[in-house]
Amino acid sequence: MVDVLCVVPQYSYGNLKDIGPKCPNIGIATIAAFLEQNNYKVKILDAFALELTHEQVKDKIRSIRPSAVLTGSSTATHRNAMKILENTKDIDKSITTIYGGPHVTSSPETAITKDFVDYLVINEGEATALELLDYIMGRGSQKKEDIKGICYMENGKMQFTEKRPFIMNLDALPMPAYHLLPMYAYKAYGWLDVGRRFTTVVTSRGCPFKCSFCVSAKNNGNFWRQRSPEKVFEEIKLLYEKYNIRHIYFQDDEFCVNHKRVIDLCNMIVDSKMDLYWECLTRVNHVDEELIKNMARAGCKSILYGVEVGYEDGFKKIPKPITLEMVERAVRLTQKHKIMAKATFIFGFPWESEKELKQTIKFAKRLDADLTFFNTLTPYPGADLYKVMKNENLILSEEASGEHGTHADTLIRTRYLSQKQIEYWVGRAYLSMYLRPKYLLRKLHQMRNFNEFRSNIKGGFELLSLAAKKFIGS
Repeated sequence: MVDVLCVVPQYSYGNLKDIGPKCPNIGIATIAAFLEQNNYKVKILDAFALELTHEQVKDKIRSIRPSAVLTGSSTATHRNAMKILENTKDIDKSITTIYGGPHVTSSPETAITKDFVDYLVINEGEATALELLDYIMGRGSQKKEDIKGICYMENGKMQFTEKRPFIMNLDALPMPAYHLLPMYAYKAYGWLDVGRRFTTVVTSRGCPFKCSFCVSAKNNGNFWRQRSPEKVFEEIKLLYEKYNIRHIYFQDDEFCVNHKRVIDLCNMIVDSKMDLYWECLTRVNHVDEELIKNMARAGCKSILYGVEVGYEDGFKKIPKPITLEMVERAVRLTQKHKIMAKATFIFGFPWESEKELKQTIKFAKRLDADLTFFNTLTPYPGADLYKVMKNENLILSEEASGEHGTHADTLIRTRYLSQKQIEYWVGRAYLSMYLRPKYLLRKLHQMRNFNEFRSNIKGGFELLSLAAKKFIGS
């Protein structure tokens, strides 16, 4: 008898399926481990990694017959998560449905008002899910109104319990339940997928900054918490030895806040003589020569920088305390130490016209990162920018497409640009960026083996094909 089936909802990269990574849901895996630690029988069904249809997920739920189904999602996977819970109730109304994650934390009314959703877990899920299951399974005497961090419907009204304090000591949490995941099914971004066994690791929670388009800081109490380098290395060692993992993506919102922590971890990796590739995300104002040098020495192959815009005034409006000079410095420093520098830009801020998008494209070309991504803005409920766009009727649809911003249907317009015009500029940006002879020659020179050549050619063809469709079709 399975007490809890944790389901990772489907996620689609659409036409870019060979480029996009397949990463395990570490949040759900950590909750599963926490529940196992407290004597619950848990299974994880990763519908994303296994590419399951809704009917296949329904068949799995029907065969497993859990007492409860738990899922969690971002805005991009909300629609699929809801379908999973609806199908669960179609199978058996007595199965308790529990839904958590960033989307329902920011926008609970989009889920709990449906009769197939029994409970929402708001913010961090480990302790809340345990207490909620204890209540559902009759293991304790606690009343549901005394369980911190949940939302439910009662007498036709949404009921919120007291907020649960955030977990300050992340080292106290168990390792994610990798043994419940299909570890063979995960893969890196197409350009770095060279056949190594791959997974993700999360070493911190939250972000110390407050960009107006993001909800990470708000959903984490506006502060950042870290795991110790010793605990992170313990997890890396487990993955390396037990699961033959040789490629890790540190999926933190901001990996390099604490330089000493990162350098200590790098030293541990170097001293262990592990043959390890790894990647991370950080901000351009959080790197320096000493840090980058140590990261390169420890096997770092790629750093993703969220740049967002290519004009100084845009940083003030987001707000993001960086400058174009800081961006260029960080990218040059990264490339100097033979680490792939990736940069992301966002099109579709409310104030943007063709003038701003042209400036961003011009700067992206000057920056000349090893990989550059142009995404359309996704208005996340709970973000400051969401309120502005909602008030100005700039959001065309509240339905997330479930696909990544580079190729999803554009859901917004700006004060000056239509939905189609934004798509046109995304396509134009990619084509003008990647069809430069200078860029193509440099990429060919950087490729070290046939696997890298194949992944780059395949990924590049898919991306440019889609960009051409947006450019022509708009």
